[in-house]
Amino acid sequence: MPRLTTSVLGSIALVLGLVACSPPTTETPPVDTTVHTDAPAPPDRAADVVIPDGVIGTAELTSASGDNAISGTVVVTAGGGGFDVALKDFHSDVPGGLQLFFSPWSETTICLADMHSFSFGNLSTDADQPGLNMGPRDLSRGDPSYYLTAVITETDPTTTDPDGCVLTPRAVGTITWDVPDTRPGLLAVDTGARFGAGGAAASADGAPLSYRAVAGDTLNDIADRFGITDDDLGFLNPLTSRQPQAGDELNLRVALRGGASVPPPSS
Repeated sequence: MPRLTTSVLGSIALVLGLVACSPPTTETPPVDTTVHTDAPAPPDRAADVVIPDGVIGTAELTSASGDNAISGTVVVTAGGGGFDVALKDFHSDVPGGLQLFFSPWSETTICLADMHSFSFGNLSTDADQPGLNMGPRDLSRGDPSYYLTAVITETDPTTTDPDGCVLTPRAVGTITWDVPDTRPGLLAVDTGARFGAGGAAASADGAPLSYRAVAGDTLNDIADRFGITDDDLGFLNPLTSRQPQAGDELNLRVALRGGASVPPPSS
């Protein structure tokens, strides 16, 4: 399963050439008249918005088998420095232990709990369960709404999943979020390839859509190329936590944050 230091390399080479029996030169070196300009800066945007305290998401669990063996409501609350999750009116007729995950893919995704899912651990009782913590706000760059589905799985499955999944969804529920746009005006602008960000960008409607990394790229330089901050790049790619490798694709659109820009585990 679901983490930058800019280095400036500079070198100055001084070459002294001595030619035996040659008089010193009096030629004036040519003057560089080329005008060097930086790439255009992206437009300013509004400051980041903090999600206010209170209920920000809910999901009604439905048994995957259609027999109502598992039911309940998942409630996500913002408060203090983090996000909390509670199970309300939780009921299960499934023997053995269960666990709760949040997945970045839709309910219809095969094996949706197998990759990039946030685990809340084992569910211990057949009743309301408050205090399931998602951690501090900065863990999700202040906005956890890239998670699309709440998933209940068995802790220790007794049967083999017919789809080849490690974790078989026993109940699912689409999360309905009520959160503001936390990064208003966030729009990548391609200011040109440079050292540390020399890969190709795909565009749509005249704006960058994604970026394919090449060897030697760094997150700092990629963010600089597209006129956004390192934190913005992390916000756009919440399922990526390492320095890019050659061939990696990074999302550059807010609308494609999370599972919308990452292949699900079954693909």
